[in-house]
Amino acid sequence: MDLDRRKFLLGSAGVAAATLTPMWLGADAAFAEPRPDGKIITSAVAMKYLRIGNARWSSKTAVRKSYAPAGVPLEEGQWPIAAIVSCADSRVQPDELFDLAPANLFVVRNAGNVIDDDVLGSLEYAVEHLGVTLIVAMGHSGCGAVKAAEAVITGGKMPGGHVDALVNHISPALKALPVGHSIDQAVAANAKQSRDLILSESSMLEEAKAKGELRIVGATYSIPTRKVAFL
Repeated sequence: MDLDRRKFLLGSAGVAAATLTPMWLGADAAFAEPRPDGKIITSAVAMKYLRIGNARWSSKTAVRKSYAPAGVPLEEGQWPIAAIVSCADSRVQPDELFDLAPANLFVVRNAGNVIDDDVLGSLEYAVEHLGVTLIVAMGHSGCGAVKAAEAVITGGKMPGGHVDALVNHISPALKALPVGHSIDQAVAANAKQSRDLILSESSMLEEAKAKGELRIVGATYSIPTRKVAFL
């Protein structure tokens, strides 16, 4: 696709998007490049797609569904339906567990799905420039980073190196839990903390949520059952 044709497509899509854009998206949503197919993926629609995709994955009937604009080469742009903050654990691949093809999710990963400046900057980019209306902060069963933080809280030594920074990020969520809590409760608490920090640490994302342009949820993924539970 040459440059003139791309401009034509984007211009045509912009007219369609302006016609279809619901009022609650607000004027700021126009800053993001419109989809070439003119579709609007609201947070409710994105959540529906994620739930349906995970149902296929957990029932082992995956099809790697794509909601990307049909017929548009990947080098022409990206229009993800949601942003996912997840753990870097090799067993947790958001595209797989939501049964989506490449170019459908904007994924930010690190050990323990912690929130720092790099993560916030990535999410702000996804919302402001890519038009993402849904962010999911997702932990997973048996998370090693959460276990490391648990070990320190219960009297163990800091693991050392830059892993200490991860422990320091996660520890506040675990310290707020009652004595005797389970690892699953700790994982959920960490995911909720990440969800809340996305708002409290980013005025841009907080403003987008206040305007009704963005939804942020927590979630946990069970490796044994292959199911995602939204918090």
